[in-house]
Amino acid sequence: MIAMRYTKTDGAEFISHLDLLRHIYRTLRRAGIPVNYSGGFHKHPRIFLNNPLGTGIKSVAEYATVDTPFTGDFKERFNLFSPDGIKCADCAYVESNQNYANCITSCTYTAEGLAPFDPEEIMREKAIPLIDSRGRQIDIRPRIYAVEWQGDALKFTAGCGENNLRPDLFCAYLEERFGGSAKNITKVAAGAEGVKFI
Repeated sequence: MIAMRYTKTDGAEFISHLDLLRHIYRTLRRAGIPVNYSGGFHKHPRIFLNNPLGTGIKSVAEYATVDTPFTGDFKERFNLFSPDGIKCADCAYVESNQNYANCITSCTYTAEGLAPFDPEEIMREKAIPLIDSRGRQIDIRPRIYAVEWQGDALKFTAGCGENNLRPDLFCAYLEERFGGSAKNITKVAAGAEGVKFI
C-alpha cells in the first residue's frame, strides 16, 4: 500500500469529495498504477481518503492510502498524469490502510483578508455560540485549539472528525465580529495521535 499527501488547489478545491475520489482513481489508471479491488458483488477500488474538505477550501495537506502492488516512483508517475491542483506532495510505502478518515483529530488552516484582532481575545472566550449550516446552535469554542497571526495571514488549528469545525464557518464568525473578508482559506497540516504523517 502507498500512503500519500496531496494537494487540492488551483481550482481542484471546487471538486466534491466523491468526484475527487474519481479523479484520483482515473489518474492512477492513466498512470498505469494498478489498484486492488474490494471483494463482494459490488467491487470498488481500495482508495481511502481523509475526511471530506468543504468545497472551496484549498489544501496542501490532504491524505490518502492506495492499495496497490506498484513499486516504482509513485509520486513522479502520479504527478505526470494528474490534473492541475491534485498533485502528490509526498508518499511512503505502508503495510496497512492508515485510516486517515478516522484518525485525524485536528487540522491547521491559514486565511487571508481578515481584519486584525488579538487572538487571545478568542482564546479567552468560554463559549462561542453559532448557528451552523444545518440551522443548529453549536458552541465552537471547544473546537478552536490555537489562533495566531503569521504576517497578514491568520493561522488557526481546529477540531476535525467528531469534533469538526468548518474553517469557513469560523472565518465567517471572525468577519462578522472583527471585519474583513476571508480569502484563500487553505488547510496546511493535519494532526492525529499514533499516526505518522508524510
